[in-house]
Amino acid sequence: MSENVNKRPGGRPVLFSIGLGLALTLLVSIAAAAATIAGLGDSGIMAAQGAAFLVMAILVTGLMRKNDRTMAAYGFKPFSISEHRSALYCIPLLVIALVQPIIGGFDTGLTIGKVMLIFAFSLVVGYTEESIFRGVIRERLNARGAVFYIWFSSVLFGILHIANALAGKDWLAVTLQVVNAFLIGLILALLIELTGHIVPLILFHFLYDALAQVTNPALQDHEVLVVSILNVFYLLYGLYLVVMLTRRKKASFPVTV
Repeated sequence: MSENVNKRPGGRPVLFSIGLGLALTLLVSIAAAAATIAGLGDSGIMAAQGAAFLVMAILVTGLMRKNDRTMAAYGFKPFSISEHRSALYCIPLLVIALVQPIIGGFDTGLTIGKVMLIFAFSLVVGYTEESIFRGVIRERLNARGAVFYIWFSSVLFGILHIANALAGKDWLAVTLQVVNAFLIGLILALLIELTGHIVPLILFHFLYDALAQVTNPALQDHEVLVVSILNVFYLLYGLYLVVMLTRRKKASFPVTV
């Protein structure tokens, strides 16, 4: 961690974290509402939301670079040869990302332009949300310890997805998405604590969102089944990560006599 980050005043890290998450949610919601009022359609709404995410991405990147020009303190660092095992912890993320398209197949009705928009949108969302929840918030809550950060960031990540209710989704769909977001947030928080690397998490977030949006929409009729399957993956994966992280922590503090 850079010297600038270590010397930066702590301030009110919890309130700052909540405010940052709310700012992102509000900005994206305003963009979606404006596009809806303008009658831009689904693609227009996605483009407007993407623009909002891009604005936040620029602001967050500026914040990170101001405190640590290399952004290594936020997980943006290359893997060394000695860290090859850390990369293996992220492999199950690929399985999670592929569950929906494997079960439902791809939406063959999408145009090339729409697919490109989806991938561009998913990339900026993945970068922005991971930089905030697994980057900036983690660094800000560093003094509170890993356990506090993991639970706090996961709950906040899940709760903020309630904003999807404003898009007209029914309560069941919103509840499932909130629970799904909380569990994903929990896994990603465990991973950033275990590996210290954020780029694999950004790539997963991008791939997960992109593949979900190009999956056959008929899969929505089996949403409970899909969520149930994903929850099994989350549970097993999460337990594995908790065990690995616990072992790592114990190894860092050997008992001597």
